[in-house]
Amino acid sequence: MRRHLPALALAVTVAAALAWAVWAYAVQPGVAFRWGESDIELLHPEWLHLVVLAPLLGFVARFSLADLPRPQRWLGVLVRGLLVAALAVALARPARTTDATHISTVFLVDVSESVTDASLEAATEAVNQARSARRDDDDVQLVTFAREARSVPLPADVNEPLEGLERHGGGDEGRGSNLQLALQHAYGLFPPGHLRRVVILSDGGQTEGDLLAEASRAAEFGVRVDVRPYREGAPAEVAVRELVLPDRIKVGEPFPVRVRLFASNPTPARLRLYQGETLNGLDGLRDLEVPAGESEVELRSVVHVAGPVTYRVELEPGGGVDQESPEADGAVDRFAENNRFETSVVVPGKPSVLYVEGAEGRARYLAQALGAADFDVDVRSARGIPTSARELERFDFFVLSDVAADQVSLGQQDAIERYVRDMGGGFLMAGGERGFGLGGWQGTRMERMLPVRMDSERRRDQPSLGLALVIDRSGSMNGQKIELAKEAAKATAELLSSDDYISVIGFDSQPERVVRMQSARNRLRILRDIGRMAARGGTAIFPALDMAYQDLSVTRARIKHVILLTDGQAPERGITELVQVMRAEGITVSTVGLGADVNRALLQSIANLGGGRSYLTNDPHNVPRIFMRETTTVARSSAVEEYFTPRVVERADFLRGVPIDNAPYLHGYVATRAKPSPAQVILQSDLGEPILARWRVGLGWSMAWTSDVKNRWATEWLRWPAYSRFFAQLVREHMRQRRTQRLDMTAQKVGDEVQVVVDAIGGDDAFMNDLDSTLRIEGPMGARRAGDDEEDDPQLRRTRELPLRQTAPGRYEARFPLDAYGSFVLTATHRREGRAVAESAAQLANPYPAEYATLEPDVALLERAAEATGGSTDPEPSALFDPGDETIRAHEDLWPWLIYLALGLFLLDLLLRRVRLFDRDFRRTR
Repeated sequence: MRRHLPALALAVTVAAALAWAVWAYAVQPGVAFRWGESDIELLHPEWLHLVVLAPLLGFVARFSLADLPRPQRWLGVLVRGLLVAALAVALARPARTTDATHISTVFLVDVSESVTDASLEAATEAVNQARSARRDDDDVQLVTFAREARSVPLPADVNEPLEGLERHGGGDEGRGSNLQLALQHAYGLFPPGHLRRVVILSDGGQTEGDLLAEASRAAEFGVRVDVRPYREGAPAEVAVRELVLPDRIKVGEPFPVRVRLFASNPTPARLRLYQGETLNGLDGLRDLEVPAGESEVELRSVVHVAGPVTYRVELEPGGGVDQESPEADGAVDRFAENNRFETSVVVPGKPSVLYVEGAEGRARYLAQALGAADFDVDVRSARGIPTSARELERFDFFVLSDVAADQVSLGQQDAIERYVRDMGGGFLMAGGERGFGLGGWQGTRMERMLPVRMDSERRRDQPSLGLALVIDRSGSMNGQKIELAKEAAKATAELLSSDDYISVIGFDSQPERVVRMQSARNRLRILRDIGRMAARGGTAIFPALDMAYQDLSVTRARIKHVILLTDGQAPERGITELVQVMRAEGITVSTVGLGADVNRALLQSIANLGGGRSYLTNDPHNVPRIFMRETTTVARSSAVEEYFTPRVVERADFLRGVPIDNAPYLHGYVATRAKPSPAQVILQSDLGEPILARWRVGLGWSMAWTSDVKNRWATEWLRWPAYSRFFAQLVREHMRQRRTQRLDMTAQKVGDEVQVVVDAIGGDDAFMNDLDSTLRIEGPMGARRAGDDEEDDPQLRRTRELPLRQTAPGRYEARFPLDAYGSFVLTATHRREGRAVAESAAQLANPYPAEYATLEPDVALLERAAEATGGSTDPEPSALFDPGDETIRAHEDLWPWLIYLALGLFLLDLLLRRVRLFDRDFRRTR
């Protein structure tokens, strides 16, 4: 029998292993059973098949060579079997689920700018009371929120109170309240195995998100929301809620302007209404008593010119009231930002023309002709040229007549170009004594936009010119001044013809011939020598003028002229006498004073005695234009004063019905050269020089009429019956066109963005698909940007474009960030195959952060959110941690304990292998 024991043991072991394997593989995933008050679940029971290795350990132990007593060997087998079983059960991932009553409460505290300091102190006290009332196994966490939500660490010691709550940074972070985002933030803070509670401490004024929608989701997630509305009351505040204009406004007809106001207390105030940048003339100032709550004030206004008009209302609390009077005590205003509201409206009307005439008193001829053709004409001098494209947008056509380049700033030129290129406006430059080359327009942005060049071929009867440029190069001219002076000298040299002569004299305390008197055909050498001039030393005008006199007195030119440039003071001795001698010999002198420190009286005297002109400027950038204007004025190189009848080169639609072939004489024009195609010459002179030319610039037309439109060169045209028709049809064909279909466009704020939607439905009620649509946005730039504390000039504007993308049949959408406060004018152009087929327009007002508009507590909103989740209003601290009948299934993994057991069994196995437990002397195994 003893001989068969090994075989019998092996058979029993194999049978047991097979039985274990069959049982392990037969078990389905997710085995669960009840043990007392807990549910035990094996998440991966397939790992139990490893238990089959345990019986094999008994068979292997029979062949062990260890010199240990039999009881100790079998005890080791048992320990190793238990170790394998513990690992197998641990891999099966046992877990215990019990009913728990632990509570986790997350406090959401509103710290936006509409919340008072007293409310924050009350919120801090509420959090401290709740921490004191919690049980040992409960959890408390804190989140502060405004536009964003932030977790705030609480003191580790429950007995250590929270000292205070901080607001969220500067700029735009605190100018909003997003209760939905705060509640979403709380979801990730709940520890497992806890009942979920949220307590909202807020005034309920949400500027972003939807708290009620999120409360419904919170109820689905098992989150109970309690609320504690701030009870300290809203701060004393006066605000402009809205500025309402009628949907349709007609030119010349008065209409109501409604201003909706809010005040927390009765407050005296002064209300101002602005139309554009000026006080509304019909009803612009009102002293009133603003009652508590919502109120409305109605004013009257009238628009005299069609186009976009911006209205702005400003409310001054206490304005017009003695600040020491009892009535002024209530005029407390926490936020000044919400005392201003701006909006824009587009007023339809007759086609409007801006006519800027450089010759005072001579604008009536063209103005009357266009007015008789049913145009609204706004006549201005050069001082009235708009400084922004936004101001020009109200006009359909712009006539710039007989105005010199130095009267139009670079910013104004940029505005005119944007008006034509981006807004589709029409532009006509008309000639005269200061038009085109005579006005120094060479090399300017306007020349690049016009279809003609300012230079022209020299005629045989044109006299030669000897020109001396006397330029101050003293130390005060160092830097930008001397560089722009050199640029002016180079531009002047390039303006001269090959028959002219030029010299450049640089002077400090002594004069130096930078360019010796020579023919202007040597342009490369002249430009190179001018570029070497550098600033240094003092200022002495007399020696430099004397050197110019000596050069010109021996020059064989019919016209001799000096241009003197200086930026400072200089000795006057001998200058007057020298200029008189020069004038007697036919040499004229003009002066250019740069900066505020020049001797204006001296420069004016030199120009008067020298038969020239005196210019004064504080901007060095004007110097090149002044030099070119002065040069062309002296040379009269582009003025052609002779009788001629303009000849038609190319027929145009606007000439239909105009007997242009029978037109009377013009008495002169400014010579120019037509640019290559696509520039079109419609009329030209007997010499083949353009009289009327045009070309497309972006969305608009740019035109050149090189004669004038008044009683000098166009004297006979003023008596011509077709004069009015000619210019009226010219303007009507090239003005900004509004013949395209109007499509509805809406713009609404969605969080930090604006969503723009265009519904494109044609006249046949069919969807207009596959349009190439571009949205143009004009709004505040840099100034009062969202997120900035600084407030720059709010009148700065910027224009940007982005595509409108089709999202559904006949629907086009776009989004752009709302990164500034003010009024936005939105226009869209819809094209098909490059041709405009429709347009849209809308306005949007974003006067100030929405936080400043929601100043009244919305307790009802908070109460509805609590009701949706089974929560309560103003709960006691102890109630926040009272589970009542609620329990939550708490899940606990048991496998870590089995790993610890396996580690202990492993150490015990090592002990049994190394130490004899049953020998009498208890000796350590060797």
